[in-house]
Amino acid sequence: MRKMTVEDAPAVLSIYSDPLVVKDMGEEPLKTIDEAEEMITFMNDLFDENAAFRWGIVRREDDTLIGSCGYNGWETVRGSRGEIAYDLGRKYWRQGYMSETLEKMIEFGFCTMELYRLEAFTNVDALPSMNLLEKAGFAQDGILRGYASFDGQFYDQRVYSLLKPDWEKRK
Repeated sequence: MRKMTVEDAPAVLSIYSDPLVVKDMGEEPLKTIDEAEEMITFMNDLFDENAAFRWGIVRREDDTLIGSCGYNGWETVRGSRGEIAYDLGRKYWRQGYMSETLEKMIEFGFCTMELYRLEAFTNVDALPSMNLLEKAGFAQDGILRGYASFDGQFYDQRVYSLLKPDWEKRK
């Protein structure tokens, strides 16, 4: 995982122009290299403002950008919790990249950020993501009705959580 740069824009465009990749993000597919550069700048600005962390997921062997992951936000004053999010280019699905990435994100949240609870939200029919979270030890807390909106419509979302003591027992 590393910070993305504008040099990653072609890879970002390739990943996020795929309607199947962005389907569960509630976003329209990217259409231009300028949109990809704007996305990278937006994510890096959030990082610089300490408002969110978003890293590029890269393959070790060739530094190819294959997706992104991070923390959409966190609360350390009252709740000590953070919301994780991730996405991956379609040609890299089901190859173990996201399982490895999620392990690193969890460790960062509990050990570096000192969070107590990690949360993740999925569309109600996002089976691969639900399976990934459950494999990593997350438990489904329930369904939030009308929680997300996209293109003028509201959608239900599943919320998953992992508590630090539960993660420590699995290590």
